[in-house]
Amino acid sequence: MALSNPARLISAPWVLPMTSPALADAAVVVDGADTIVAVGPRVEIKSAFVALPEERAQGALLPGLVNAHTHVELSVLAGRLRGGEGLVPWAMQVGREAVAFSPEQRFDAARRAALAAVAAGTAAVGDVGNTLLAVPALAGAGLAGVFFHELLGSREAATGDALADAEREHREFVQASPWPASLARVPAPHALYSAGPDLLRRIFAAAAGTGHSTSIHVAEGEDELQLLQDGTGRWAETLALLQVPLGSRTPGLGPLAYLESLGAFAGKRPPLLVHMVCASVEDIALAHKHRAPVVLCPRSNLHIGGRLPDVRAFLTADLALALGSDGLGSSPDLSLWGEMAALASHFPDIAPEIWLRAATAGGAAALGLAPLGTLAPGKRPGIIDVTPVNPHAPCASLVAAATPSVRWVARP
Repeated sequence: MALSNPARLISAPWVLPMTSPALADAAVVVDGADTIVAVGPRVEIKSAFVALPEERAQGALLPGLVNAHTHVELSVLAGRLRGGEGLVPWAMQVGREAVAFSPEQRFDAARRAALAAVAAGTAAVGDVGNTLLAVPALAGAGLAGVFFHELLGSREAATGDALADAEREHREFVQASPWPASLARVPAPHALYSAGPDLLRRIFAAAAGTGHSTSIHVAEGEDELQLLQDGTGRWAETLALLQVPLGSRTPGLGPLAYLESLGAFAGKRPPLLVHMVCASVEDIALAHKHRAPVVLCPRSNLHIGGRLPDVRAFLTADLALALGSDGLGSSPDLSLWGEMAALASHFPDIAPEIWLRAATAGGAAALGLAPLGTLAPGKRPGIIDVTPVNPHAPCASLVAAATPSVRWVARP
């Protein structure tokens, strides 16, 4: 087969395409642009591409990981926020601690976090930011993906139009430097408690106009459910202190029913539903109805509230799953290996292939990143060589590793 130079043939004890079961003693061929040409058993690939020298990897070849939920701009808060008391006390700490750092300190922390994510095998992210501070850090590290420009009700109150203010912020950014071609920018709400219904509707409509999915933290804690249903709980108390009108964020609905009423699912691509820790049967049914992906962030959930979502119910309902690390204010790092290890530990009866697919193909599908997430001809996902691998249980050993050795053999 004729190929553009410098094409490469890379073989390994294991290849995990994510589109099919793990292949023992297999190989991948990439062309000069690192686009995949062929995947299959080593003997067949070597026979079909006899002119190519063989590069031997040591462990398992996987597509680059896709972290569907990060907060890189908050990396300066690493190790500073106490957990275990629920989302409201944790979120109040974020507001108090973040103001103690200069923009230079925040950018340096974001830059180091983005580089560490790439070193752990991350090819792309769905990153959430109230400002654009993290965008150069993401681009500088070589990360592709989607930047969710997060808009809160406080921006709306301060400027009169949060969406217009976000556009102003974007214009000022591109006047100083070009927007990274590898990152789509999409307006995003933070959560159902942090903006009023009018702003939420406008954000969802604006996001639909981009052709990309937006993202929202939803069903993350009991206080959120209480606020939405009857206006009680700690979020209700906090909003009252912030002089948010009583009842303005209490639709009397569950979180997914409220999202539906706001037009969140009216676009071509449903929003990413992040956390879903307290999702009800009704919420799960509505997520299935609208084919909305769920992004699991287990270490963050355990740190903040000591509770994980009902992943078994998600799988029973055939919900699409992706993985996120959340930010360094609630997770020890931005590596999806730690997230997979946490899920494998808490749900030992669930096949490890579920977590590997969620960390690759699931994240790529959720973010609309078609070239990424799988080792298949025509794709350019980046390829990582991960060790160690137990030859008797390759997927289980990778998922349980938490901090495996990762080496890039092809870039996305």
